[in-house]
Amino acid sequence: MAEYRTEQKKMLSDFLKANRDQAYTVEDLVEKMRELYGENVPALSTVYRLITRLVEEGTVKRFVKGHSRRFVYQIVEGEHCRSHLHMKCIGCGRLLHLDDRVSDELLYAVRSSSQFSVNEEETVLFGQCAACDRKPGVEKQERGEKRK
Repeated sequence: MAEYRTEQKKMLSDFLKANRDQAYTVEDLVEKMRELYGENVPALSTVYRLITRLVEEGTVKRFVKGHSRRFVYQIVEGEHCRSHLHMKCIGCGRLLHLDDRVSDELLYAVRSSSQFSVNEEETVLFGQCAACDRKPGVEKQERGEKRK
């Protein structure tokens, strides 16, 4: 069954596609869209409803923001994104795609060694990208390296 695409959903999807390297709270989305499109943007309650639908469709991923109880949302790139794991940089917030072969090997290793099947659509690895890891002043412990 075809889904009717409202102008509001199109506006939200277009904004997320144009800002695919960023993750936003729903409040941030409304604020940023208002800056870009003026007052003619979906209301906060509408964005909550639409973003929930986009997450359910697999178009958008939802992450916990830091150590809070708030969520941020970021668009992913279609059906191909369902076939591999993702990595989320805690430094810059970028969402990176794990190579399909490496993702398959990791999932196979987990399944083989622990008799546990990972839901790859819901699983995201958190860490730091190479650019953030090289930033001066970042302590080894913050980068996830073990103390010696």
